[in-house]
Amino acid sequence: MSYFVINDRGKNQYEVLGEIRTQSILRPIFSFIVAGVCMTFLILSAWNFNNTIYETNNIHVFYLNLKRSPLHIVSNKFLSFGLDTSLLRDIENLPIKNEKFINLAQHLAPAYVRIGGTSSDCLYFNKTMEIIHKKIISPIDGQDISNFTITDIDFENLYNFAIKSKLRMIFDLNVLIRSANNSWDTTNAKNIILFAKDKYMKLDWQLGNEPNSFHHVFSRTVNATQLANDYYQLRQLLNELGYNESILVGPEVNHVGDTHSTGEYYAKIFLKNDKDSVNYVTWHQYYLDGREARVVDFINISIFNYLSMQIKSMKDVINLSGKHISMWLSETSTAYGGGAPELSDRFVAGFLWLDKLGYSASAGLNVVTRQSFFGGHYAMVGPDLIPNPDWWVSVVYKHFVSEKVLKLTSANNFDHVRLYAHCTPKKALINRVSAITIYGVNIGKVSVSVTIQGILPVLHRNAKIFLYALTSDNLQSRVIKMNGKVLKLQPNENLPPFGPIILEPTQVIPLPPYSMVFIVIHGAEVPACKA
Repeated sequence: MSYFVINDRGKNQYEVLGEIRTQSILRPIFSFIVAGVCMTFLILSAWNFNNTIYETNNIHVFYLNLKRSPLHIVSNKFLSFGLDTSLLRDIENLPIKNEKFINLAQHLAPAYVRIGGTSSDCLYFNKTMEIIHKKIISPIDGQDISNFTITDIDFENLYNFAIKSKLRMIFDLNVLIRSANNSWDTTNAKNIILFAKDKYMKLDWQLGNEPNSFHHVFSRTVNATQLANDYYQLRQLLNELGYNESILVGPEVNHVGDTHSTGEYYAKIFLKNDKDSVNYVTWHQYYLDGREARVVDFINISIFNYLSMQIKSMKDVINLSGKHISMWLSETSTAYGGGAPELSDRFVAGFLWLDKLGYSASAGLNVVTRQSFFGGHYAMVGPDLIPNPDWWVSVVYKHFVSEKVLKLTSANNFDHVRLYAHCTPKKALINRVSAITIYGVNIGKVSVSVTIQGILPVLHRNAKIFLYALTSDNLQSRVIKMNGKVLKLQPNENLPPFGPIILEPTQVIPLPPYSMVFIVIHGAEVPACKA
C-alpha cells in the first residue's frame, strides 16, 4: 500500500500537481490568508524569513551530475540490520514470535538480518560436542563469553522470524571450535547446515566475529591465513550440502582506521590467501566508545568524517589484493560496547546513521548492517517494542531511497550540511513519472537553505519538490517528528501517512536546524533513473 498523503488524490494527481498550493514552513499563516486575516503579519513574517536567509548567506549549493548511468547500484537490501548472538543466550525472552515485533521488522524489508556478534564464537548447536558451561566475562566490555547451546527448535524459530518478516537470514558460525592443531572443526557447523537443508531453509553465512581481536577477547588466536583456509573449507562444505548459491561473507574484522591498522592488516593477509571463497569483504565500524560518548560527539563534524577515512583504507586493501570484490559494513552503529546510554537510541543518533547510509552508498558499499534491531543502547526497537528514532529514519529511507546512487557534489558537503542523491523507488513515484530523492542532515543549530544546480534541464513542466523534515524537540528524545507531526504507528500497526511540505522547483529548500531531510523532486527525469 502507499503511505503518501498526496497519493490519495486519484489517478491523475501528477498532472494536477500544478494546482496544489505550495506549502511552506509558514503554513499556519497561509491558513489565515484563506480566512482573510492577518495579511500584514504574513508580509512581515515573510520579510523577516527572507532577511534571515540572505543576510547570513546561509544558502548551500549542490550540483547534481546528470550522467546516463548511476554512480553505483547497491543491494536492494542495502539497509540491513542485526540481532546480536548474545540475545540467543536468553532466547525465550527474545520476542521473535511476537506479531508486533515481526511487523516492525517487516517494515524494513527487504533486508538481511544478521545473527552474529561476539557470542557467535561461543555458540554450539544441539550439544554436538561437550562444552564447559562455566561463566566467563570478557575483560574488554564485560559481556558473557562463556559457551552456550541453542537447539534445533531455537534455530528454526529464528529462521521463521526472518521468513515472516520477509528478511534474508545470515548466520555467523563458530570458528573457535578447533582441534588440537588449531584447525577448524567443522562438526558443529555441518550439523547446523544439514539441519537447515533438511528444513529447506534459504539463508547465507559468515564464519567468526572480529577474528583480529580474538587475542584480546578470548585469549586465543586464529591468524588470517588460517581463517582464509577455514573459509575455503566452509565454502566447500556449503557447496557439497546444497548451499552453493548462498553467499559467504568475511572476514568480519574490526579496528579499521586505528593507529596500528590491525583490521586492514588482517584483511590484507586474509584476501591474499582467500581462494575466492567470500562474496563480499566485511568489516565492522563504530565511531565512539559507548562508555565515554557525549551528546556533542553526535554532532561533531570530525566524527562524521572518520567514516570516509575508514572506507578509503579498506578500499586500498582490496585494490592491493587485485580482487574485484565489493564491501559490506556487516556490523555498525554509533558507539561500540552496546551503544551509548540515552544517546545511541535517541533522536541525535539519527544524524550519524543517515549520513553513514548516504556516504557508504556514494562510496559503493553494497550493504550496511545496523547493530542492532533489538537489544543494547543502540537498538532500533526498544524493550517496550516501541520503535526508536533510528527505526523511523530507516523506514523513511526505505520508502524514498532506491538502490541507484547519483552523484551530488558541493564545495562543502563534509560540513554541517551533508546531502546525498539517489533515484526515487518506483513505489514512491506519482503516476510512474521519474523522480529523485536527495537526503541528508543539517547538524547545525541554525536553519539553512539549499538549491540544487544542474537539474532544471530535466524537470517536467509540473515538477514539484516534496520535503520531509525529521526533527525533535530535544536531541536526546525518543520522539521524532516529520514536518512538525510526531511519528507513531497507527492502532493497526500500519505506518502513518507521510505528509510532505510541497515546494516549487524555483524555491530554495529550507532545512531546519538539527534536522534530517528527504527531498523528493517529482518530475526530475534524470537519465540514470530511466534504465
